[in-house]
Amino acid sequence: MDESEGTCLPEEPQDSVLVRRILEGEDAAFTQLMRRHKKWLYRFISRYVGHGDDAFDLLQETFVAAWAALERYDADRPFQAWLRQIALNKCRDWSRRTAVRSIVQRATSELAHLASRARWANPEAMIETGDALQRLDAAIASLPIHLREPLVLTVLENLSHRETAQLLGISEKAVETRVYRAKRQLSRLIGRPDLQTLTEDDEP
Repeated sequence: MDESEGTCLPEEPQDSVLVRRILEGEDAAFTQLMRRHKKWLYRFISRYVGHGDDAFDLLQETFVAAWAALERYDADRPFQAWLRQIALNKCRDWSRRTAVRSIVQRATSELAHLASRARWANPEAMIETGDALQRLDAAIASLPIHLREPLVLTVLENLSHRETAQLLGISEKAVETRVYRAKRQLSRLIGRPDLQTLTEDDEP
């Protein structure tokens, strides 16, 4: 068996045979599959996310997902190609989560920075603005993640609904609905009736 390429010697059972054994309850067959494919699969994943903990985590997630989906595996399809597709989906999910997390963190940090500048630039004249920004920052941070992400991406990062939908892996309609709900929650959290009016105009 060439573990670096995921191939097996003629006398070794083919992947499809091992899959059948796994489905029949032979757990050791899955260990054999993992041993056969882990090296090339790790190399494939690391090209997307770099070497290190993230690659190992995604490698494990890929094998877990493969185990859960084995009943849907088509034995006429090369197992390596099927496994690579699962890994690719995991890498894409990781990239999406990483990009969203980075944008959200940057946007909320900028809000905090603006609030700090407002307080220190002219404490007497700007305290009201600084406090308002601080309340807004805290309110955004308190939103559920599924509402906070589309709000930050569309309102603070000026991404279109289509771009936001692609980044989050949801529909444009879902983006529109979540942004609307996020604005409604913000209007209640910070006591801004003008935000409430804005959400009424945006109601999907």
